Amino acid sequence: MLSDKKKRMVSIKVSELQQRYKMGDRNFSYLDLRGLNLEKINLEEANLEGSDLQGANLENANLKRTNLVNCNFYRANVYGANLSYADLSYANLKEANFHRTRIEEARLDHVCVERTDFTEAYIKKVSVRCVKFVKTDLTDAILIDVNLGQAYFFEVYYSKLTKLTNCFKTEQSDLFKFLS
Repeated sequence: MLSDKKKRMVSIKVSELQQRYKMGDRNFSYLDLRGLNLEKINLEEANLEGSDLQGANLENANLKRTNLVNCNFYRANVYGANLSYADLSYANLKEANFHRTRIEEARLDHVCVERTDFTEAYIKKVSVRCVKFVKTDLTDAILIDVNLGQAYFFEVYYSKLTKLTNCFKTEQSDLFKFLS
Protein backbone atom coordinates (compact mmCIF):
# COMPACT_ATOMS: atom_id res chain seq x y z
CA MET A 1 0.00 0.00 0.00
CA LEU A 2 2.87 2.40 0.75
CA SER A 3 4.29 1.90 -2.74
CA ASP A 4 0.89 2.88 -4.22
CA LYS A 5 1.04 6.16 -2.28
CA LYS A 6 4.54 6.84 -3.50
CA LYS A 7 3.32 6.37 -7.08
CA ARG A 8 0.51 8.89 -6.55
CA MET A 9 2.79 11.49 -4.90
CA VAL A 10 3.21 14.67 -6.88
CA SER A 11 6.20 17.00 -6.41
CA ILE A 12 5.54 20.72 -6.25
CA LYS A 13 7.64 23.84 -5.75
CA VAL A 14 6.97 26.10 -2.77
CA SER A 15 6.17 29.04 -5.07
CA GLU A 16 3.57 26.97 -6.98
CA LEU A 17 2.02 25.77 -3.71
CA GLN A 18 1.72 29.35 -2.45
CA GLN A 19 0.32 30.60 -5.76
CA ARG A 20 -2.31 27.86 -5.95
CA TYR A 21 -3.31 28.58 -2.33
CA LYS A 22 -3.65 32.32 -3.07
CA MET A 23 -5.86 31.45 -6.07
CA GLY A 24 -8.21 29.54 -3.76
CA ASP A 25 -7.02 25.97 -4.26
CA ARG A 26 -7.11 24.03 -1.00
CA ASN A 27 -6.65 20.45 -2.24
CA PHE A 28 -2.98 19.50 -1.93
CA SER A 29 -3.39 15.83 -1.02
CA TYR A 30 -0.59 13.34 -1.67
CA LEU A 31 2.11 15.93 -2.37
CA ASP A 32 5.81 15.23 -2.04
CA LEU A 33 6.96 18.12 0.16
CA ARG A 34 10.03 16.36 1.59
CA GLY A 35 12.78 18.69 2.73
CA LEU A 36 11.05 21.88 1.51
CA ASN A 37 11.37 25.17 3.36
CA LEU A 38 7.76 26.02 4.21
CA GLU A 39 8.63 28.43 7.01
CA LYS A 40 5.76 30.80 7.86
CA ILE A 41 3.57 29.34 5.09
CA ASN A 42 -0.18 29.81 5.42
CA LEU A 43 -2.09 26.64 4.56
CA GLU A 44 -5.13 27.24 6.77
CA GLU A 45 -8.04 24.95 5.87
CA ALA A 46 -5.98 23.11 3.23
CA ASN A 47 -6.20 19.38 2.52
CA LEU A 48 -2.74 17.82 2.70
CA GLU A 49 -3.98 14.29 3.35
CA GLY A 50 -1.32 11.66 2.67
CA SER A 51 1.39 14.20 1.89
CA ASP A 52 5.05 13.53 2.65
CA LEU A 53 6.54 16.30 4.79
CA GLN A 54 9.63 14.34 5.86
CA GLY A 55 12.38 16.76 6.88
CA ALA A 56 10.32 19.78 5.80
CA ASN A 57 10.71 23.10 7.63
CA LEU A 58 7.25 24.24 8.78
CA GLU A 59 8.51 26.65 11.42
CA ASN A 60 5.78 29.14 12.41
CA ALA A 61 3.46 27.77 9.69
CA ASN A 62 -0.28 28.31 9.89
CA LEU A 63 -1.85 24.86 9.58
CA LYS A 64 -5.07 25.77 11.37
CA ARG A 65 -8.05 23.60 10.33
CA THR A 66 -5.80 21.67 7.95
CA ASN A 67 -6.40 18.02 7.00
CA LEU A 68 -3.11 16.28 7.76
CA VAL A 69 -4.49 12.74 7.98
CA ASN A 70 -1.90 10.08 7.18
CA CYS A 71 0.87 12.65 6.57
CA ASN A 72 4.53 11.84 7.13
CA PHE A 73 6.20 14.39 9.43
CA TYR A 74 9.30 12.24 10.07
CA ARG A 75 12.05 14.60 11.26
CA ALA A 76 10.04 17.66 10.18
CA ASN A 77 10.52 20.98 11.95
CA VAL A 78 7.11 22.27 13.04
CA TYR A 79 8.49 24.69 15.65
CA GLY A 80 5.98 27.37 16.66
CA ALA A 81 3.36 26.29 14.12
CA ASN A 82 -0.39 26.63 14.68
CA LEU A 83 -2.11 23.25 14.34
CA SER A 84 -5.38 24.21 16.02
CA TYR A 85 -8.45 22.35 14.76
CA ALA A 86 -6.21 20.25 12.47
CA ASP A 87 -6.68 16.52 11.93
CA LEU A 88 -3.41 14.61 12.18
CA SER A 89 -4.97 11.16 12.60
CA TYR A 90 -2.72 8.30 11.48
CA ALA A 91 0.18 10.70 10.84
CA ASN A 92 3.82 9.79 11.42
CA LEU A 93 5.27 12.32 13.88
CA LYS A 94 8.39 10.25 14.61
CA GLU A 95 11.40 12.40 15.55
CA ALA A 96 9.58 15.59 14.56
CA ASN A 97 10.07 18.91 16.33
CA PHE A 98 6.77 20.33 17.64
CA HIS A 99 8.55 22.65 20.11
CA ARG A 100 6.30 25.61 21.04
CA THR A 101 3.48 24.53 18.73
CA ARG A 102 -0.13 25.47 19.43
CA ILE A 103 -2.47 22.49 19.10
CA GLU A 104 -6.07 23.17 20.16
CA GLU A 105 -9.16 21.06 19.52
CA ALA A 106 -7.24 18.87 17.10
CA ARG A 107 -7.18 15.13 16.42
CA LEU A 108 -4.01 13.11 16.89
CA ASP A 109 -5.65 9.68 17.00
CA HIS A 110 -3.50 6.65 16.09
CA VAL A 111 -0.39 8.75 15.37
CA CYS A 112 3.20 7.59 15.72
CA VAL A 113 4.77 9.72 18.45
CA GLU A 114 8.29 8.39 18.96
CA ARG A 115 11.21 10.61 19.99
CA THR A 116 8.95 13.57 19.19
CA ASP A 117 9.65 16.94 20.81
CA PHE A 118 6.63 18.75 22.29
CA THR A 119 8.76 20.95 24.56
CA GLU A 120 6.82 24.08 25.60
CA ALA A 121 3.91 23.08 23.35
CA TYR A 122 0.39 24.28 24.17
CA ILE A 123 -1.99 21.35 23.74
CA LYS A 124 -5.66 21.88 24.58
CA LYS A 125 -8.72 19.67 23.98
CA VAL A 126 -6.82 17.31 21.71
CA SER A 127 -7.92 13.74 20.98
CA VAL A 128 -5.05 11.25 21.44
CA ARG A 129 -6.84 7.90 21.17
CA CYS A 130 -4.53 4.91 20.73
CA VAL A 131 -1.38 7.06 20.70
CA LYS A 132 1.83 5.57 22.03
CA PHE A 133 4.10 8.25 23.44
CA VAL A 134 7.54 6.63 23.14
CA LYS A 135 10.57 8.62 24.30
CA THR A 136 8.48 11.75 23.81
CA ASP A 137 9.59 15.08 25.28
CA LEU A 138 6.82 16.99 27.09
CA THR A 139 9.23 19.22 29.01
CA ASP A 140 7.45 22.45 30.05
CA ALA A 141 4.45 21.57 27.86
CA ILE A 142 0.92 22.60 28.82
CA LEU A 143 -1.82 20.02 28.34
CA ILE A 144 -5.41 21.09 29.08
CA ASP A 145 -8.47 18.83 28.72
CA VAL A 146 -6.48 16.13 26.89
CA ASN A 147 -7.93 12.70 27.67
CA LEU A 148 -4.82 10.65 28.30
CA GLY A 149 -6.92 7.65 29.37
CA GLN A 150 -6.64 6.01 25.95
CA ALA A 151 -2.97 6.82 25.35
CA TYR A 152 0.11 4.79 26.28
CA PHE A 153 3.36 6.12 27.74
CA PHE A 154 6.82 4.61 27.43
CA GLU A 155 9.78 6.66 28.64
CA VAL A 156 8.23 10.14 28.43
CA TYR A 157 10.25 13.17 29.52
CA TYR A 158 8.70 16.01 31.51
CA SER A 159 9.62 18.65 34.08
CA LYS A 160 8.04 20.27 37.11
CA LEU A 161 6.87 22.99 34.72
CA THR A 162 4.93 20.46 32.61
CA LYS A 163 1.29 21.29 33.38
CA LEU A 164 -1.68 18.96 33.12
CA THR A 165 -5.18 20.30 33.67
CA ASN A 166 -8.22 18.01 33.48
CA CYS A 167 -6.22 15.20 31.87
CA PHE A 168 -6.97 11.59 32.69
CA LYS A 169 -4.17 9.42 33.96
CA THR A 170 -3.63 6.06 32.25
CA GLU A 171 -3.57 2.92 34.35
CA GLN A 172 -0.47 1.72 32.52
CA SER A 173 1.73 4.64 33.45
CA ASP A 174 2.78 6.39 36.62
CA LEU A 175 4.22 9.19 34.50
CA PHE A 176 2.41 11.96 36.27
CA LYS A 177 2.67 10.86 39.91
CA PHE A 178 4.37 14.14 40.74
CA LEU A 179 0.99 15.86 40.28
CA SER A 180 -0.65 13.81 43.06
